[in-house]
Amino acid sequence: MEKRHHSPLGTGALLEAAKRAPVLSAEEELALAHQAQSGSNAAFEALLRAHLRLVLTIAHEFGAYGLPLDELVSEGLVGLCEAARRFEPDRGVRLAAYGAWWIRAFMRRYTISNRRIVRTPSSRHGRKLLANLRRTQREMAQASGSAPDAHAVALALGVGVRDVEEMEAALSARDVPCGVDAEGRAVDVACPCPSPEALVADIEEQQWSVDAIEQALSMLSQREREIVKARYLTEKMSSLASIGRDLGLSRERVRQLEHQAQAKMRHSILASVA
Repeated sequence: MEKRHHSPLGTGALLEAAKRAPVLSAEEELALAHQAQSGSNAAFEALLRAHLRLVLTIAHEFGAYGLPLDELVSEGLVGLCEAARRFEPDRGVRLAAYGAWWIRAFMRRYTISNRRIVRTPSSRHGRKLLANLRRTQREMAQASGSAPDAHAVALALGVGVRDVEEMEAALSARDVPCGVDAEGRAVDVACPCPSPEALVADIEEQQWSVDAIEQALSMLSQREREIVKARYLTEKMSSLASIGRDLGLSRERVRQLEHQAQAKMRHSILASVA
């Protein structure tokens, strides 16, 4: 029977419980895991208590997405329970390493579904962008001195331009009531028009991105350019299989050439701002 435990404790109480929980040695963890597999609820609970710190640490990582910490912790605890239930101690992997994946998976799924009214894309590329978009944008901005556009980010992460634009729209959105407030007063809606300074900056940034991408494309072979353009520089992304049919290649060979082209372009773009 599946063990899923939902603690009635608040985040503060969980933090105190995490501070009191002992850090298990590999031998202690192995013994408890075997007891839990044999049906010992006490051993199962002991494994969970010993990893409360891990849940709280990962919950703080996801806090930047705007959800309440206690909700993230609750999802993380469910993920930890799932990890402990599936854990196979004889494989030689510690529960913390195995459990971190499950904890993040549950928190990420919850974040994608509940962050705000404007929901983030939940596709495979959407999950990848949710985890990496902001970090990649920061790294590229630090390297170039200006914020990268969607094309450059898409190439760096191996996703479609539209995926980046949809995720950016979702992450940048704000759930703000418009019309009148609770007391009947008018609420001003911010002007959607950018300032002249912002327009000039956007034009300069777009031109830099176009130049950098054109330079990076020139470093590729003809076949690599065709794959990159079909995958990322058209309105609708072509599948690996369809590109393979057009080029007379297997799907796996197209995937290899795509990764090879991405590496070359990434190196070229970063070199252009070094």
